[in-house]
Amino acid sequence: MLVILSEETIDDRLEVPIATVDGLQLNGTFYRGQKSAASKGTILYFHGGGLIFGHRDDLPDVYVSMLTENGYGLLALDYPLAPETPLPAIMEAIGRSIEWFTDQGFRTLGLENADHYLMGRSAGGYLALYHAVHASAAVKPLGVIAFYGYHTLSEASFHVPSRHFLAFTPVADSTMQSLIEKQPIASSPSEQRYLLYLAARQRGNWIRLLFGDSPPDRSFDLTKEQLSTLPPTFLTAADQDPDVPVKQSKMLHKWIPENELHLVESTHHDFDRTQTEEWGLDVYSKLIKWLDRI
Repeated sequence: MLVILSEETIDDRLEVPIATVDGLQLNGTFYRGQKSAASKGTILYFHGGGLIFGHRDDLPDVYVSMLTENGYGLLALDYPLAPETPLPAIMEAIGRSIEWFTDQGFRTLGLENADHYLMGRSAGGYLALYHAVHASAAVKPLGVIAFYGYHTLSEASFHVPSRHFLAFTPVADSTMQSLIEKQPIASSPSEQRYLLYLAARQRGNWIRLLFGDSPPDRSFDLTKEQLSTLPPTFLTAADQDPDVPVKQSKMLHKWIPENELHLVESTHHDFDRTQTEEWGLDVYSKLIKWLDRI
């Protein structure tokens, strides 16, 4: 059961309660620049981590400052993690969090309107794309931002042991099982929980881990026809991404009617985290220019 919580006051960086899901508290962190009232709209941000690990405040401070000081609010959202919560329930919780923002949350945050963009990195990019496709007219985003994301869980490389991840020390079955909690969670120490994702990619059972006892559901893949309904979209990825094949971003570029794709010459999946000076700052500068145009 999900219960929407009450409104709170706002500051330049505020943690705000959004909902409870089966007893799990979901929060958001709202950022806005000291010189800005988030006048250009609010970016609803979903973190990466294969839907298994990560936390909402993983966007490096330098990028948060770039976005907020240029007039955009940033609301980083919790969501339940798999395998403790299966993907259908994750999607339902995220949908309700977006509805919270458009129904009442924007007033809670002291904003004049609910104009918003959906943004995510890696798995968060997939979540942003999915919810933009399935948004009702009342909560349709102005645009979508997907950093090294994907549109389908049926990608062949997601279902077999990954050559890239097999190069790391094998994760024992006992370690894998010890990392799965007995109750729903929304975040955990990434250096520990990452091992669960690593183990799943080494075994080729990552996607099965997202659905629990149920078989993978193809309805969570986004089709060419669905992607053709998206609003303007900003895409970026490393051209030699070892985690999410770059062809995912290239297909998004081909199928989304109005989009902008920026490929960087890198072998790093999350290049904006590891190569800030080399690629990250430039790509976020391009993102801000794109946002201002649309």
